[in-house]
Amino acid sequence: MNMTTDLEKEIESFINQAMQTWNVPGLALVVVKDDKVMLSKGFGIREIGKPNQVDEHTLFAIGSNTKPFTATAMGLLVQDGKLAWDDPVTKYLPDFKLYDPHATALITIRDLLCHRAGLGTWAGDILLSSNYSTEEIVRRIQHIPPDYSFRAGYGYSNLMFITAGLIIEKVSDMSWDDFIQQRILAPLGMNDSVTNARYFGDRTNIAVPHEDIKGNLQTVTQHAETHVGAAGSICASAADIALWLRMQLNNGSLDGKQIVDSAIIAETRTPHTPMKLRAMEKKLFPSRHFSAYGLGWMLNDNNGRLSIRHTGGVNGMLSITLLIPEEKIGIAVMTNKLPNAAYIIVPHYLTEVLLGLPPKDWIQVYTELEQQENQRAAQAQTQKADSRIKDTHPSLALEKYAGAYDSAILGGATVSLVGDALSGEAVSKQSGLHIQLQADESISGTLEHWHYDTFLCKWHDPVLGESLIPFISDGQGEVAEFHVKIREDWIDPLEHVFKKL
Repeated sequence: MNMTTDLEKEIESFINQAMQTWNVPGLALVVVKDDKVMLSKGFGIREIGKPNQVDEHTLFAIGSNTKPFTATAMGLLVQDGKLAWDDPVTKYLPDFKLYDPHATALITIRDLLCHRAGLGTWAGDILLSSNYSTEEIVRRIQHIPPDYSFRAGYGYSNLMFITAGLIIEKVSDMSWDDFIQQRILAPLGMNDSVTNARYFGDRTNIAVPHEDIKGNLQTVTQHAETHVGAAGSICASAADIALWLRMQLNNGSLDGKQIVDSAIIAETRTPHTPMKLRAMEKKLFPSRHFSAYGLGWMLNDNNGRLSIRHTGGVNGMLSITLLIPEEKIGIAVMTNKLPNAAYIIVPHYLTEVLLGLPPKDWIQVYTELEQQENQRAAQAQTQKADSRIKDTHPSLALEKYAGAYDSAILGGATVSLVGDALSGEAVSKQSGLHIQLQADESISGTLEHWHYDTFLCKWHDPVLGESLIPFISDGQGEVAEFHVKIREDWIDPLEHVFKKL
C-alpha cells in the first residue's frame, strides 16, 4: 500500500484537528507498512512560546514504550545462553526480596516482565522520583505489601522492570544503558535516540514536556537524574522508532540482518498475564475478545487481528507504539503534552484507514469521554471540599507535629515550623508547617490546616499536585505518625506511613 497525496493530506488534517482539540504543542508520527516507511513526520512545535518545529528527528521521552526494549534485551541474554526466562531472580540478585518470602523464592525473570508479581499497579512508583540508587530502590521493594497473591492477578509494576534492568547489568557486565545502546539502538541504526535524557549531549532537537496545571498549559521538568531506567527512560525520534517497528514486524530482522532471534520476538508476544476487559474497552471495541500482557508488550485482538502495543507516560509526555503483524503495520505516536487523547486516537484512526475500514469519529468519542471524566473529577473535588469540617483546629500545638519521621518504603521525612507558626502566631492558611521527604529534595511542600489533625499538602512540584495528610496521635498528647498518598491517580496509589522518631 502506497501513501497517496490525498491520503496523506487526510491523515494530516485529522492529526491537526486532534492536536487542536487537546491543545497539544507537538506530535511526531511514524507509519510503517510492508517494511516501508509510509509516513514519518513531525507536527507542531517543540516548546510553547518558541518557533522550533517538531520533525522526524525530534527526540521525545517515550516512557514505558521502553519496556519492550528491556524485555527484548533480556531475550538477547537468553539467546546468548547467559540466562533463562524461568531462572529465579535471586540467582542473580541474591538479596532481592518481596514482602512475601514465598513469592521471593518463586519469582522468576519471566515474572518481572509480565506484571504478575503481586504488586498493585504503580505501587511504590514515587521511589522512581527519588535520589536513591536503583539498587536501593529495589531493596525497598520488600516493604511494599502485595495487592494480590503472587501470579494471581495483574498489577502494572515499574519496579519489577527496573529490577529486570539490574539483572541485565549483572549478567552482561555493562550498564542497562550501555547494553541497550550496544545491542539494540546501534545495530538498528537508531542514532538520534538515547537511553536517558542525561545523555542528550549536544543534541538540541528535543521536545519539551508540557502539562495542564490547573487549566494552564506550562512546561514541566524532564527529570534526567531519576532511576526510571529499564522501566521507561528512553528518548527516541520518529525516524528511529521506524527502524524498531520494522525490526519487530520482520521478526527480529532489519535489512537482511538478524538482530534478535525470531523465537525471542515470539516469546515476548506470548500472553502471560490475563488483563480484564474493562466495560469502556468493550464499548469502544465491541469485537475485542481478550487482553493480556506478554513480556514487555500489551496484547489484544483488534478487528480480528492480533494487536501488539504499549503506551508511555512520563512528566509532560504521552506516546504509543502499535504493531499489527498480520498486516505488517506499525504505528508510533509521540506527544509533548499530558494529558491528551490525541496520542491514543491517532492510532485508532490510522488502523481503520489502513485496514480499509470506515473510521469512527474518534475525536467526538474521546471528547465525550473526557467531558464525562471531567464531570467525575469535578464531583470528586466537590465531595472533597464538602467533606471538610469547618471551624476545627488541630488537637495539638503545631510544634507537636514538627519533627523527624521515617517510612520503610520512602525513608525519612522532616516536618518543620515555618512563617507565623515559627514565631508562635495563630495558624493561618498561608503559614504553618513544611514537609520535606528524604527521598528527593523535589518532594517537598507546605501544609495548610484542613480539619482536625489533617493537613492539606501543596507540593512544590506542580506535577505532584496536592495531598491530604492525616496525623495520628498516640493518645498521650504526642504525634505517632502521618499517612500520605502522593498523586495516587497518576504516580503512586500507596498510602505511605511515616512513623515519628
